[in-house]
Amino acid sequence: MLNLNRFIGALLVIAVALCFSSVTQAKSYKAAEIYSKQTYKYGRYEMRMRVAKGSGVLSTFFTYKNGSEQSGVFWEEIDLEIFGKNNATQWQSNVIIGTNRPTTKTEGLHTMPYSLGDGYNTYVLEWTPSYIAWFVNGTQVRRINGGQFVTSLTSPQDIRFNLWAANIAEWVGAFNPNILPVYQFINYIDYKPWNSATNSFGTGWRDDFNSFDSNRWTKANWTFGENLADFDTNNVVVKNGILILALTREGQTGYAGTPPADGGSSSSTPATSSIHIEAERFNEAGGNLTISGGVVSYIDAGEWFKYLGVSIPQTAMYRVEYRVASALTTAQFTLDRDGVGLGTISVPNTGGWGTFQTISHNIYLNAGTQNLAIYANTGGFNIDWIKLTKIN
Repeated sequence: MLNLNRFIGALLVIAVALCFSSVTQAKSYKAAEIYSKQTYKYGRYEMRMRVAKGSGVLSTFFTYKNGSEQSGVFWEEIDLEIFGKNNATQWQSNVIIGTNRPTTKTEGLHTMPYSLGDGYNTYVLEWTPSYIAWFVNGTQVRRINGGQFVTSLTSPQDIRFNLWAANIAEWVGAFNPNILPVYQFINYIDYKPWNSATNSFGTGWRDDFNSFDSNRWTKANWTFGENLADFDTNNVVVKNGILILALTREGQTGYAGTPPADGGSSSSTPATSSIHIEAERFNEAGGNLTISGGVVSYIDAGEWFKYLGVSIPQTAMYRVEYRVASALTTAQFTLDRDGVGLGTISVPNTGGWGTFQTISHNIYLNAGTQNLAIYANTGGFNIDWIKLTKIN
């Protein structure tokens, strides 16, 4: 684990560089970063990325309140950082806050059962007034409910992607320049603002990187002390609908190859993995839904709730499980994909509204990012969670 004081010092240097940009320095390696011209606040940030492998390398997405590094200013930042070390199987979630230096942070280190550098994977950051959550391929990996790391984040922030090499070996591993060049490939980013009136995410914008939108993004051209490379604008390339961030040697900037295609599946996800969805984390809904204790409760006929961007790793038959409760014998709902019913299942009387049991049915699903919804044919049931598992 990174030494606290050293890492906070690194963040201070990074933030100073972000706020007071300068031309690139004469370093031997060149990195890449883009940042948004506008600032954003609560919302759902989804992106598809294939990250770089290699010790000492970081592929990141984060939000940052400009000016946080200044003395006496309250720091606000949310991070999703994928380490290139250990075959890109580890990543870090973090929130950084505080007026005092060193700042206060809450690092979470997460190890995946597969490499995040072998294929595209879907990452989601949800930031609302009551929680912050991180997801990978439709599975919630970490969630912070309330507390200072949620309630202290009150300012709009810009959004950033970058690929760089750190000189902090105890954090990211020792950098080996022989791995260069390495690349971070980003298929899209989708942002949906939080609607407090409906307690859901609304309609925002999506960038598929069919071109570089200079009205939305700026390319960084600075460096900072803990970065072994300069951010070079030539290392930001858009090609074939993919944003490429490159980490290269000096004099070898840019990207002349063909970016790996995103087939819509998370190729690094093992076939036996499951997709777990907390029922209350829907993105769109119809009706007067009640959420209590992390459960969508007392669902009535005609009500529905939808989960956007569920990543199905392989085309196959899936067992779909639902954790449900009901005091009736007539409840029934349909699993829906963009208006097409995939399968209907009846909810038994489980013995009461607070007595849960798991029911399931088998559904054939195509690989790719899909929008799945629950539609109540007849009402009178609660749902706690949904789980999809490929049938071998």
